[in-house]
Amino acid sequence: MRRSGGLKLVAKEVITSVLVRWWSRRSPPTVVAGKSSTAPSDNLQRAMNLVMPLHKPNIYTRAQLARLLFQATDEILVGLNNVGTVHFARFDIVDGNLCMFSVYDGDFTSYIRDFIASIGDVFDLLMEQVKDPPTRPVAVNVDEFIEWVRVHDAFQMPESPVDLMSRDPTSGALEALPRDTIIALHRNRNVQFGIYRAYPGYSAAQIRQRLSIGW
Repeated sequence: MRRSGGLKLVAKEVITSVLVRWWSRRSPPTVVAGKSSTAPSDNLQRAMNLVMPLHKPNIYTRAQLARLLFQATDEILVGLNNVGTVHFARFDIVDGNLCMFSVYDGDFTSYIRDFIASIGDVFDLLMEQVKDPPTRPVAVNVDEFIEWVRVHDAFQMPESPVDLMSRDPTSGALEALPRDTIIALHRNRNVQFGIYRAYPGYSAAQIRQRLSIGW
């Protein structure tokens, strides 16, 4: 009985994989990431999950990145402070990828332009360890870098379950996911599912002013 159940599961996974590939070829993408909004509070505390594959994810490369980031800590902190719209930002190495995760206010393009103007030199050095990097210096090739970041930013699924589910998500059935959601998962290796905002509606500038941190 166990073997029969295992074979059915394998068959279901194979059929699903083939079917999703067929859907993906025939169907244009309908689930889009990073929807803009006219509501000011919806443009606060937005996430960027930049995933940059390393060309050689070995210990030498990881050590080089650690040395660089430790040496550039002050420059990075001053630069992000100067941007003024960043709630938090951090660099991680995850499964052969250098990642920059951050939460910021406002427009994506403006955010990338601002932090590259502040810490573009650091990114030029980081790009030496990254697979298929953009043209450097990034501060001079801004438009190309913005598009490069957009491609490497983890796909952000719509935050409302209503936009993701075709029926009650508590049903436990895979069929609760509509075809468009499954295609989005297939086409995007790195995905963000929603975001929790502990203090919704407040910008980085308002929080800094309230805490008397200043610039």
